Amino acid sequence: MKKQIILLIPAILFSVMIIAQIRECDNRQTTPVLVKSSTVIREKTESKKNKIQKGKNPDNPDGIMRERYMQRAGEDGKIPVNALVDAKNHIDNMPPTDDGGIWNWTWLGPGNIGGRIRAILIHPVTNHIWIGSVAGGIWKSANNGNTWSPVNDFMANLAITSLVVDPIDTDNMYAATGEGFGNTDALPGAGIFKSSDGGDSWEQLPATAIPGFQYVTRLAHHPDSSGVLYAATAGTRGIWKSNDGGNTWTRMLITTTNATDVKVHAGNPAYVIAGCSGDAYISDDYGSSWTKINTGNANQLPTNPGRCEVTFCPSNFQRIYISANINRGEIWRSDDLGQTWSRRSTGYQYLGKQGWYDNTIWIDPSNSNRLVVGGIDLWRSTDGGQTLTKISKWQNYHNGGDANSAHADHHIIVHHPDYDAANNPVVYFGNDGGIQMTEDVWNVEQESGWVNLCNSTLGITQFFGGSATSDASIIVGGAQDNDKLRYRQAGAWSGSGQWYQAQTGDGGYAAVNQGNPNILYGEYTNLSIKKSINGGDSYSNATTGLTDASVDSASLFISPFVMDPTDNSRLVAGGARIWLTTDNAGTWNVMRSNIGGRITASGRFFYWCCSAIDISASDNTNTWVGYENGNVAKTENGGGNWSRVDNQGPTPLPNRYVTDIAINPNNPGEVIVTFAGYNAANVWRTDDGGDTWDQITGNAPYNLPALQVNSVRFHPANTNWVYIGTDLGIFASEDKGQTWSTTPRYENNEGPVNVEVAELFWAGDELIAATHGRGMYKCRPLTNVYVDKNAPAGGNGTWANPYNNITAAVNATGNGTDIYVIQGTYGETPLLFLKRGFIEAVNGSVIIE
Repeated sequence: MKKQIILLIPAILFSVMIIAQIRECDNRQTTPVLVKSSTVIREKTESKKNKIQKGKNPDNPDGIMRERYMQRAGEDGKIPVNALVDAKNHIDNMPPTDDGGIWNWTWLGPGNIGGRIRAILIHPVTNHIWIGSVAGGIWKSANNGNTWSPVNDFMANLAITSLVVDPIDTDNMYAATGEGFGNTDALPGAGIFKSSDGGDSWEQLPATAIPGFQYVTRLAHHPDSSGVLYAATAGTRGIWKSNDGGNTWTRMLITTTNATDVKVHAGNPAYVIAGCSGDAYISDDYGSSWTKINTGNANQLPTNPGRCEVTFCPSNFQRIYISANINRGEIWRSDDLGQTWSRRSTGYQYLGKQGWYDNTIWIDPSNSNRLVVGGIDLWRSTDGGQTLTKISKWQNYHNGGDANSAHADHHIIVHHPDYDAANNPVVYFGNDGGIQMTEDVWNVEQESGWVNLCNSTLGITQFFGGSATSDASIIVGGAQDNDKLRYRQAGAWSGSGQWYQAQTGDGGYAAVNQGNPNILYGEYTNLSIKKSINGGDSYSNATTGLTDASVDSASLFISPFVMDPTDNSRLVAGGARIWLTTDNAGTWNVMRSNIGGRITASGRFFYWCCSAIDISASDNTNTWVGYENGNVAKTENGGGNWSRVDNQGPTPLPNRYVTDIAINPNNPGEVIVTFAGYNAANVWRTDDGGDTWDQITGNAPYNLPALQVNSVRFHPANTNWVYIGTDLGIFASEDKGQTWSTTPRYENNEGPVNVEVAELFWAGDELIAATHGRGMYKCRPLTNVYVDKNAPAGGNGTWANPYNNITAAVNATGNGTDIYVIQGTYGETPLLFLKRGFIEAVNGSVIIE
C-alpha cells in the first residue's frame, strides 16, 4: 500500500520534521525525507536596396513591414488602437498559477550585433546616452556606450522612434512610438510616453492613447520653454503641439502625406519646419499657420520631393537644409528662413532606392557649410552639400569579422553635447545595426576611425527564428538586416557578446543537423534557403528545384522550413507549394501543390502561401502545414495524400494567418495550432488528428489576453506542459491550455518578459526563446531533477549526471519540478524550498541536517 502525505503547509518559517510525498519512482524504492532544519515550504503561488555585393544580401524593410502588419491586422485590415497596452493591462491582472517549471532565464545575446535604432538622446546634464530601438525598447549607457541596460520592460515591444528631453526640467523626457515610415504597412505604437524621473520609469500620456497617435514619427521640444512639444504623426497625418508637458495636444497642421520630421529653430523658436513622406512645410508663428514649400514654383522644392528630413543650422539662423528623397538623394538649402530654396547636390544616390525608409541629415553646430547625410551609407560635405565624400562602408560591419565601419541604413545622427569641431568632434549614428560613433567626424574614413557601441551588452537584435544543437553549444538564428547569426558556448567567437555574423541582410528560419553540427541551414527572404558546411562561417544557395524561392508572389517574406526531427537529411519548406528534400537540400521536389490565391488591389496574383510547418517526432510521415489564409492540412503518408483539417467538426478554426503548429512528440494525433492577430481566440488543440477542435486560451482569470501568438511548443518530457511565445512574452500551461500563466519575473533576471517572442525551440531540455528585439534567452523547465551526494561536481540534474547537493537542485528548478534525492545524509542547512513541487527520497532514507 502506498502511503501519501502531501505538503500543503503555509509559507512560514518553522523547524520540524517534514515527511514528503512518497511515490513510485521508475520502479525504485522511495522513502520519506527527514529534514532536520529550518525550512520554508510554500504552496503553489507563483527588396529595398540597390546594394547587392559580396558578403551582403539586400534586405527589404517594406516587405517585412507589410507581412508583420498583415499578421496583426483584424478583419477590417487594421490593428486595434491601444492593443498592446490593453493586453499588458490584462496580463498585469492575471493571478500567478502553474508556470511549467520556468526558472532563471539566461540571456544568450547577441550583445555585439545590434538592431534597428531610430532615436538617440544624450542627456545634457549627465551625458548618459539613451537609445530607442524599434523592437527592443529604451536602453541607457552611463559610460559612453561601453555597457548598456534596458530601462523599461513593457516598451520593449513598442517601436521607439524619437526621444527628447525638456531643456529646462531635464528630469522630464519623452518617447514617441509607432514606426510610421512604411505608410500603412508599419506597426502602430501606443502614443507618447513620458518620464518624470530622468528616464528611470515611463508612463503613457493618456491624451495620446488615441488613433491620431498610433504612429508618432518624431518629437521636438521648444529650446527654452518647459513642456512645449511638437509631434509629427503618420496615419493620422499632421503636426501636433502641447503646451503642458503632453497632457493635452492640439493638431496644428494637417499634412498631405505622412509627417516624418519636425524641428524647432534653436535661436528663433517661432520658426518650426516639418518634413513629410511627400511634402514639407514651414511656420513662423510657433505652428499656428504653415506654408507649403514644395510647390514646384521657381526657388521652391519640387511638388513631389519624397520623404524630407529637415534641419535648421545652429550657427547660421537663416539657413535650413533638407535631405530629399529625389533621384535617390538630393540636398536642398534655404538661406532666408525658407522663403527660397536651391538644390545643392544630386547624383550621389546616397539614399539608394529606400529614402522613404532611411534618410537623415546632420549639420555641424559650429559651421553651417559642414554636414553629414545618411541613407544606405554615410556621406560628408564641407562645402554646404555641393560635393559629398563617402565615409562608411556597410560591407565592413562584421561580415565575418570585427566591425570596422558603420552598419547600413541610417536613421539618426547626433553630436556630443560638448561637441567642438577642433577638440571634440564626436558624433553618434543610429542605424539598422544599432549605434556606432566616431571621435573625429571630419577625418573618419570608410574603413577606419569607427567605434561600434554594440560591443557586448546592447541586446536589441530582432530575430525571426532559430535552432540549436541538443546541448545548446551551437545556436543559429536569422535576424532583421543582420542575416544568419551564430552563437558558440566556447572557442573563437563565443559567448553572449561575441556572436558571429557571416554577412548582413535579412535572415529568417534556421535548422541544425544534429548529427553533424557543421551543417547548418538558414534563409534569406522569400524562401531563399542557404546551407553551411563549415559550421556557419559561410553559406551558399541550396535552392535547386525550389522554384518558389525568391518569388514574392509564391512565398512569404519570411517563409517557414523545418528539419525532420528523426532524419537530418530531410527538410520540408513552404511557399505556394510544400517542398521536400531528402538529400540535405541538394535538390527539392514538390510535396504538395498550391492551394490557389487571390488578386490584389493592384491587379497582381498572389498565391496563398505556407506560414507554418511541423513534422511528427514519432512518425515522420505525418506532417502538418498552415497557411496565411487560415487553411491547415496534414499528410499521414509522407505527402502522398493531403487532407484539409481546419474546417472540420462543429467548431472550425479561424480564417486567420497560421503562425505555428506543434505536434505532440509522443502522439501525432494531438496538435496545437496558433494564429495571428490581436484576438482572444488564437490557440487551438485537437486530440483526434483534426476531426474536432477546442479553443485552449483558458478561462478567466487564467485566460490569455487578446494578443498575437507567434510560437507554440510541447514540453518534450511532459506534454501536459505547453509554452507559447507572444507579442508580450511567454505564457505556460501545465494542463494543455485550460489555465495559463505569464512566465514570472525574477530579481535581476527578467527574461523575455513583455517582448515579442518570434520562436520557441528546444535544445535538449533547455527552452530557447528567439525574440524580435531582445536577442535570445534560454531556461531549463525541468520536470524532474536528481541529486546524489556521491556524484562528481558539475552535474546537470539528470538521472545519468545528477547534482551532488540539494541546494544546486533547488536553484535549478522552477515551480512544478520534482526533486529526487538518492539516500544518504546531506549537510545543507538551512535549506529554503520556496517553490511548488515534491522532494522525494530514492533507494532509502534521506536526512538533511
